[in-house]
Amino acid sequence: MAVVATLANVMDTDPVELDPLHSTVDADELDALVRVRNGTDGDTHVAFTHEGHAITVHSYGVITITPEHELPVEKLEGEAGR
Repeated sequence: MAVVATLANVMDTDPVELDPLHSTVDADELDALVRVRNGTDGDTHVAFTHEGHAITVHSYGVITITPEHELPVEKLEGEAGR
């Protein structure tokens, strides 16, 4: 829910207007990533693209969203193989 709400805010749109997140990533796995947070394990994160934005969800709850057109070319080329 937090990813969808944050992305909708970044895109200045209603969350129901977005493609379902489950079409890109397993939302249950994202929830589990944050839920099992353990400070001694360090940060674990998942990076994916959705609705033309690069999204990274960190195990400590931070979500970063960057429009793909603002990413450096190297970053885009690295994610093309996923």
